[in-house]
Amino acid sequence: MAVNKEKLMLGGLRRLLNGTARVYRRGAGKMAYYFLTNPRRLADDPGTDEFLTEANQSDFAFGEQNIHCYHWPGEGPSVFLLHGWESSSARWFELYEPMRKAGYDIYAIDAPAHGRSEGKTFNVFMYCQVIDAYFKTLGFAPDYWIGHSGGGMAAIYYCCQEEYKPRPKRIISMAVPGLLENFIDKFCEMVGANDRVKYGIEHQFYRHLDHRFDDINFTEFVKNLDVGGLIVHDEEDDVAPISGAQKMHANWRGAEIVTTKGRGHSLTGNLVPAIVVEYISKVEEQEE
Repeated sequence: MAVNKEKLMLGGLRRLLNGTARVYRRGAGKMAYYFLTNPRRLADDPGTDEFLTEANQSDFAFGEQNIHCYHWPGEGPSVFLLHGWESSSARWFELYEPMRKAGYDIYAIDAPAHGRSEGKTFNVFMYCQVIDAYFKTLGFAPDYWIGHSGGGMAAIYYCCQEEYKPRPKRIISMAVPGLLENFIDKFCEMVGANDRVKYGIEHQFYRHLDHRFDDINFTEFVKNLDVGGLIVHDEEDDVAPISGAQKMHANWRGAEIVTTKGRGHSLTGNLVPAIVVEYISKVEEQEE
C-alpha cells in the first residue's frame, strides 16, 4: 500500500505541536506561526499555467527581494489579480481566457514567498506594502482589483488604510474570510492542533505584527471602504464561512454579492469567471 506522505507529515506536525503545547504553548505557537508565515511553494502545473508564458514578465525590487509580475496588454479596462496564501498567479488560469476575450488590460503579481517571487515569509500587511510598491513601479493603479482569499484580504485592507492612496473603481472579493480567525481555525483543524496551540499562535501574531486575531475583522473593515465591489463566495466554503461574506455584504456600501454552490474555497469552474466579467462589463456600461 502506498504511504500517503501528506497524512504522515500532518500527523507528525500534529504530535509535535500538541506535544509541545502541553509543556510550552508559546513554543508550540512559535512553530505554528512559522508554518503560517513561511508558505510552501506549489509546484508548477504545466496543464494550467501555460497562459503565464503569454505575459510580459518582469521583476521589481521590494527591499532585498524581487517580486515577479505579469502583464497581458489589452485595450479595455485594467484589472489587477491578487492570489491567496500558498498559491500564485497560475491560479487565474480559468479567469484569464474570458478576460483576454473581453480585451482587458491584465496585471498580476506573485506575492512574496509565492510563485516566482523571492522571499520566505509572508503576511497580509507585507502583501499591502508590495502592492503599493508595485503601483509606484507602474505609475498608476489598475481599475479593478480581483483578490482571492488572502489576496482579497490584502485589497480590502489596503483600501482601508490612509497611508495608501491609490484606489480602484471596484474591488472583487473572492472567498475572503470575514475574520482572520476563520483562517487560523482552518489551519488548526487541518493539522489537528488544539486550543493551546491556537493561543500560542495568537501570542506570536501579536508579538510580531502587533495585532490580535480580533483586530483583523473584514466584516468591519469594509465599513470604511469608499469604493464599491462584488463579493463572490461559495455556500460550502470550508475555509471562509458564508456567514462572513453575508456580514461583509451588509456592511459594505455599494457592494453586491453572488453566491455559488459546490465550487468550494477555490471557486473553481467556468461560472465564477463569467460572473466577474459580467460584473465589470456592467460597471463600465453604467459609467459611459
